[in-house]
Amino acid sequence: MKNRVQLLRQTKHRTQTDLAARVGVNRQCIDPVEEGRFLPSISLAYNIAAALERYAYEAFPPQGPTPRPLLQSSGASHQVSHVTSRESSLHSGGLKGLPTH
Repeated sequence: MKNRVQLLRQTKHRTQTDLAARVGVNRQCIDPVEEGRFLPSISLAYNIAAALERYAYEAFPPQGPTPRPLLQSSGASHQVSHVTSRESSLHSGGLKGLPTH
């Protein structure tokens, strides 16, 4: 899986060992993720992104074509759901703005 973990880590001037310590894994786990040889779990991907102070989709951008929106039949009503900024960050795969415990 292609990702931007190595670039984002280097931008923060962090070593693989430092990133691994922040995430709670060993360095040997970070290297294959950066090289695209290991597909991390969702929780590991979120933890890596959080340690790099980024959204998960920034560290692990979507692969392949962008999905097309569903077409609605004519005459169907369309309601817009308003989402708070906290809910929006959760749905977009990000962790920014959430309280840490």
